[in-house]
Amino acid sequence: MKLEHFLNQFEEKDWFEAIEKLLPEIHEVDRNAVQIWFRFYPLKLFRYIQNAENREEVLRKFAIRGNFELKNQIDSSHKFLYGHRFWKQVKEAIIEAENLDEQTDLSKLALSIAEIGAQKAKTTKDLTLGITLVGLMTVVQAGFENFKQSAGNVFLTPEFAKKKPDQIVAERAKDDSQGIFGFLRTVDKQYSVIFDESSKNRRFKAILNEEITSAAARCNIKTDERCLEGPIPVECKSAACGSCWVGILGGQEKLSEVQRLERKRMKFFGYNQPEEPTPFLRLACQAKVKGNVTIVIPPWNGVFGKEIYGIEEEKLEGVTTSAKRNREIIREVVKNKLI
Repeated sequence: MKLEHFLNQFEEKDWFEAIEKLLPEIHEVDRNAVQIWFRFYPLKLFRYIQNAENREEVLRKFAIRGNFELKNQIDSSHKFLYGHRFWKQVKEAIIEAENLDEQTDLSKLALSIAEIGAQKAKTTKDLTLGITLVGLMTVVQAGFENFKQSAGNVFLTPEFAKKKPDQIVAERAKDDSQGIFGFLRTVDKQYSVIFDESSKNRRFKAILNEEITSAAARCNIKTDERCLEGPIPVECKSAACGSCWVGILGGQEKLSEVQRLERKRMKFFGYNQPEEPTPFLRLACQAKVKGNVTIVIPPWNGVFGKEIYGIEEEKLEGVTTSAKRNREIIREVVKNKLI
């Protein structure tokens, strides 16, 4: 059986079940990353658009903006995975598996290819398993021939390429020092939000309990054409547009808990946020910073939860008094040049 035909048998839920089963065998450095990636490129959305009679009408209906197709970013969509550095070897292993000789399941196939990729890269399987799963889904959405013909490029800065996985995990867990008298600081505590951990300059400061988008607006770096101010695309700052969804690679526990508004809107947008108090997928306009956080910004956004997942829209709630007061405090801190 051809690999592409085999992979096309599986539905989105099958992939999530396989990931859940394999998660303990993936190194901690990529556990969040691989789950985030599969939510950035949902199979159900891809197939809906693929089968649509009028593609442009669907894109308009779903208000999709940005680069959402894997066929246009076969080698680059997964740059935020540690396993991306082994992409060339894993890609070779996937291509070699074009013809399947025996019956298998999705999990066993991924493990087998990850082992071969690890041998080629002279590393361990726990570091290639996540990128292997990503590669297999890329075959599904980009097509085997397109996958095969891509250059297999790896995008790494020399400094980041030297870092070990445990070092990255430790760096994600560490908070900025608040100075010798940091214990005396209250509303003006500052933390870093890193949006590209491969570069020291791709980060911005956030004040304690400040929403990520509010802090990002003070950063002069834009990640793509959707950005109006700062690196995170944002239009409303009130959970109405869905532009500011982000993945949390590290520090998800150092963000405020998801409130009802964010939970409902994430479902309506179609972003498949896990049902946890502080999940790895957030709306940046709703997530308040309580420590250092490492995020990844998806290259697109849309509103497709109703059509794809059957989620009905609910009336938006107003901004609470406490939220308004918190924003006033943040503005006062910024005004007094404490950040």
